[in-house]
Amino acid sequence: MTKYLILLLPLAFFSCNKQNTSFDIGSKYIDIRTTLRFVDTLTVRSYTVKLDSIHTSSVSNGASIVAGMYHDPELGDIGSTSYFRIGLPGNQTLPHGAVYDSIRLVLVDNNYSIGDTLSPITLNVHRLTQPLKTREDGYLYNTSSFAYSPDLLGSVSFVPRPKSQDTLHISLDDNFGNELFDLLKNKDDRILNSDNFFNYFKGVALTYDESDNTILGFSILGTLPAIRLYYHYSDFTVLHKILDFTISSPATLQFNHFSIHNPTEAWPAKQSEKLAARMTDNKTFVEGGTGLVTRFEIPYLKNLSELYQNMQILRAELILEPARDTYKNIKLPEKISLYYSDRLNRFVSPVLVPATGNVQQGTLVVDEVFQEETSYTFNITDFISSKLTEESDDIPALLLSISTDELYKTADRLVLGSQLNRNNKIKLKIYYMNYE
Repeated sequence: MTKYLILLLPLAFFSCNKQNTSFDIGSKYIDIRTTLRFVDTLTVRSYTVKLDSIHTSSVSNGASIVAGMYHDPELGDIGSTSYFRIGLPGNQTLPHGAVYDSIRLVLVDNNYSIGDTLSPITLNVHRLTQPLKTREDGYLYNTSSFAYSPDLLGSVSFVPRPKSQDTLHISLDDNFGNELFDLLKNKDDRILNSDNFFNYFKGVALTYDESDNTILGFSILGTLPAIRLYYHYSDFTVLHKILDFTISSPATLQFNHFSIHNPTEAWPAKQSEKLAARMTDNKTFVEGGTGLVTRFEIPYLKNLSELYQNMQILRAELILEPARDTYKNIKLPEKISLYYSDRLNRFVSPVLVPATGNVQQGTLVVDEVFQEETSYTFNITDFISSKLTEESDDIPALLLSISTDELYKTADRLVLGSQLNRNNKIKLKIYYMNYE
């Protein structure tokens, strides 16, 4: 409560001591009675909403390959499969006498993980049997999927090392490696140009094993990821060389497919639907890749303006408390954002930082010991002010989501208490001035 001390002291003073103040405006004097007030009892209703889809391709803030599965006791089994296409190397000429050695898929860890990183994870590589193709709008989505062969092209099991930026090598089938090597040696038509090659090798799906309990992220940067072909030849001495078949540029056809298996709740089937917090133990949910968001409604906000004819909002804060014991093993997301919403649960515009115009992200304070003071705080002064004067019968509503630069490439999640939650409640604090 310390952070409010400076503000609350003058508020308490003015609430009990009304002052008559004269202002010189030309030759007239106007007597104004001003009172500063505070309210924190407005109803805030909470709902969980599931977005119809999120585009996870052609992103501008750094694409990412995300693969794996982890068990979330609050949501169910969260899985991610990544799809991408591999292009021809710049130089396809093999030296005389070249001999095939091996072939691997090479990935670089991008420091993202969620789940149990102390247990092994298995990642599987499958060859696509269906060509990747965007929708008419030029995107692929978290709900998109393409057919792939059930046979393994490669597989690896390992214990992750978060934030190590390790390079992961997944050995691929030597029959495939030898075939690809022979195509290069023989200058086969299937590697004559990109179109021919994509028809021959449509791409890969990086999948998980049902026993996994971790999701990992991998960078798309420079020449990686790549299918790397190893070979050697003799020129007075034995020379070992590689050829990289890198992710096709631009990487518009790389995307991540997120899903929830064995869900703990019957999540809404359409974005226009909403699941009330009272149906989910007075909690609501936010999750990145699968598109779970929380909707807040303030049904009686305009009643506030009916109390006083002349009112000005000074500050409004929305304080959100994560449900206790839901973030012991799963880290709270650092980037969450609020958005104006309509009656169909659509994003309208982001809540901005006053004065700067930047998209606002909740200020997170974590109580690691007692979990009693953990909260995210948003300044929603502009939202409250605009909704008080808006000529609309729609209930003022906001959507809370993982921030857009993380939404498409993480499985970060947040469980919030509602206003009726026994331990962790939503708080809406409004400071305002009225004058006569």
